[in-house]
Amino acid sequence: MASNPSNPRIVSKKHVARKQQEERQIKTAVTVTVVILAIVVVMLAYVLIDRYIIRPNTVVARVGDTELKVGEFEANTKYSRINMLNQVNNYLQFGDMGKQYALPIALQLRNPEIVGENVLNQMVDEVIIAEKAAELGISVSDEEIEALMQEQFNFFPNGTLTPTITSTIVNTPTWSPAQIELINPTATSTPSPEPTATPDGWEPTPTDLPEGETPVAEATEGSETETVEEPTQTPVPSNTPTPTPYTTQLYRKDVNNYLDYLKTYGLTRADIERVLKNGLLRDKVMAVITKDVEPTEEQVWVRHILVDSEDIAREVITKFEAGESWADLATEYSTDDANKDNGGDLGWIGRIDSYDPAFLDAAFALNEDGEISEPVQSSFGWHVIQLVTKAVNNVNAYKFEQLKQEFFNNWLTEQRENRDDIKIDDIWKNYVPSTPPVPEELFEYLTTNPT
Repeated sequence: MASNPSNPRIVSKKHVARKQQEERQIKTAVTVTVVILAIVVVMLAYVLIDRYIIRPNTVVARVGDTELKVGEFEANTKYSRINMLNQVNNYLQFGDMGKQYALPIALQLRNPEIVGENVLNQMVDEVIIAEKAAELGISVSDEEIEALMQEQFNFFPNGTLTPTITSTIVNTPTWSPAQIELINPTATSTPSPEPTATPDGWEPTPTDLPEGETPVAEATEGSETETVEEPTQTPVPSNTPTPTPYTTQLYRKDVNNYLDYLKTYGLTRADIERVLKNGLLRDKVMAVITKDVEPTEEQVWVRHILVDSEDIAREVITKFEAGESWADLATEYSTDDANKDNGGDLGWIGRIDSYDPAFLDAAFALNEDGEISEPVQSSFGWHVIQLVTKAVNNVNAYKFEQLKQEFFNNWLTEQRENRDDIKIDDIWKNYVPSTPPVPEELFEYLTTNPT
């Protein structure tokens, strides 16, 4: 049986209009989607371009023709923060005593702009040093950078260097009768060491004795010498374990582990090598700049009486001028328990020693042996200072390095002050990193007083 033919579908104008409307909606949706995707791509591209091209190359300072850019500034600041945190942790190995040194560093880390400003100024100094190095024909090789990297990890493939100990001439002043009168009998430039108690159970280690000979304790007056049986020697296993040698392979593993850690903060090996290179360049230029610095400095030998107010300080001066003993006044009035019973004697001090600046200025303003100062206010209270004597003295190796560093810092300051081509843009404040941060639990520990 034949099927009936289907009736043709009649397409009305309404159907045509609806279809055209649906097509327009689909086209609009596709267009909007494409536009949104294009905007997302553009925004993503802008973020990537800003992060990897624009931001790192934004100039934060200029030194002559040299531009200091955000990329290097951020890397240096992060690396500085890492080292500061390591320094905090090192101080904490000394327990509560180390807190007083660790806390100021932690407080700086909590204020990123302080760290950032210090780093930016250091970068300006490095440009000045690099210019001076080029002028002097000084350079740093890749081998020197690698050797310094090895030293940072205590890896010495050619053996550790034995430091050369240079003796320092010790100053022995010639005292006049007036100076001896001032310091006699209590004052001394070098306090005697306190006796140290011997730990229970400790015995001296025999040295420089013939093989097989046992040291014998010296008998003291009034003591009896007892016969002591020699202990029976206990055999020791011959297979004593030896430490694993620090090989090149282990060194490279340590370096790679460290670099992996630095990557978490966006730092690369090139960043670290740049820091090491700048440090080496600084040392070489400093050696040239300070080559004529002598291992001597002007010093004063002073005594002081520390009190709580200016009125009390003037009372001390009045009594001293009336003939009372300085040593007696120090014992009676001084609040400096470290030396009040020793006439307030501070021994020899130099201009770069760790004293309050106001105190140092007043001490070095005195010129006559026995002269005393007006009341001097410092962060510790009010001082009356007496000059025992003033001289140019030799210094030890540690103080000599301090003097050279001070000389070099002053040279850098002078270089900066004499230039008008150093420009620092305040925009750097927008790029100061705050990572790595000080962990909250660490900061709470540092700011909590021990119970």
